[in-house]
Amino acid sequence: MNKITLTTLVGVMLAACSGKDNTTYTIVGEVEGLPDSSVVVLTPLAHSEMAPITEATVINGKFKFTGQVDEPIAVRLNVKDSYGGKTFMLENTDMKISGMVDSQSSDRGTFYGFSGLNVSGSPLTDEYYAMMAPRMRLDSIMTVNQSQVAELMAAYYDARKNNDRQKVDSIQSSPEFKHYAEVEKYCFNGFDSVLRATVEQNKNTIWAPIAMLSQLSYLSADQRELYESFSEEVKNSFHGRIVGEELYPVGRPGDKLPEFEAVTLDGRNTNLAALCKDKKYVLLDFWASWCGPCRREIPNLKEIYSKFSDKGFDIVSISIDKEEKPWLNAVKNEDLKWTNIRDGEHTIADKYKVTAVPTMYIVDSEGRLVGENLRGEELAAKISELIGE
Repeated sequence: MNKITLTTLVGVMLAACSGKDNTTYTIVGEVEGLPDSSVVVLTPLAHSEMAPITEATVINGKFKFTGQVDEPIAVRLNVKDSYGGKTFMLENTDMKISGMVDSQSSDRGTFYGFSGLNVSGSPLTDEYYAMMAPRMRLDSIMTVNQSQVAELMAAYYDARKNNDRQKVDSIQSSPEFKHYAEVEKYCFNGFDSVLRATVEQNKNTIWAPIAMLSQLSYLSADQRELYESFSEEVKNSFHGRIVGEELYPVGRPGDKLPEFEAVTLDGRNTNLAALCKDKKYVLLDFWASWCGPCRREIPNLKEIYSKFSDKGFDIVSISIDKEEKPWLNAVKNEDLKWTNIRDGEHTIADKYKVTAVPTMYIVDSEGRLVGENLRGEELAAKISELIGE
């Protein structure tokens, strides 16, 4: 695969081609299997929900997209309010999408299979599929492996559900299960190797962030090392920014976190600045009454609070419970002595890009980030280090 830098990619888009200035795109779709009057949309490739770039109505199996992009981006084609899609590169050129889709209906809605579609006229889409080929081969191996032991795995999970230890042990010791487990391990190890190799080979191109978004279901702090290997140009590309925001949802250490206003359990109006005033460090703990891991972390928080609350440390627990009663009961039952806030509309959680609980941020007296998502002994050690003990 060619190593095309972002500058080169933009240059290719703006270059003249057969008399066309290539500053706009036109995508003509001729697809069998799409219901008449259904709406197809193009949405940027990302792990979080993003607004569609454009949409079109299907008439007699045909649709058309026109527009302009400032730089090449990976997009998903799907039918509005349904599942399934096709990823390809959107660039300012003439493109065609053709072929056939199939569909299945379920309680969740309609799923459309787009594997039978072909995207032509886009050199960058060909590059994208070449980049994804090693991963797709591993996906195929895993799919075949899982299909070959479907009945065995159904019996295995049924035995686990019924707490039939003897049957679970019998299945796990079978040659079929051992082979299945070996292939699964091979594929998962391969996923990591393929991703790292792809990023290493393309860290100065937009393929690096696109690979991360395509080959991973979500990003975590474990992938920050990969992201930091990108050139600044790539970090500032469309998908580079998406990856950066997912890896650093509220910014890097030293960045000031968003201000917010809230009402505490005891009826006080407060905000981040007030909560940090006269404190050395504050732990912002996003949690919920129904969250098992959150509740299991509370004894550790209590111990840390007891040890450091008189030395400039404080905790602010921000619950995302939509209902007040479960939250009140949990605060009372857990005997939380520190500031408690219920963010029932997720106003604060959305500002802080909280997608799961528990999520924890440590801030200093100015509300600047100094640590995040530490729990257990790691959290206790970090607070001890910050306080100076």
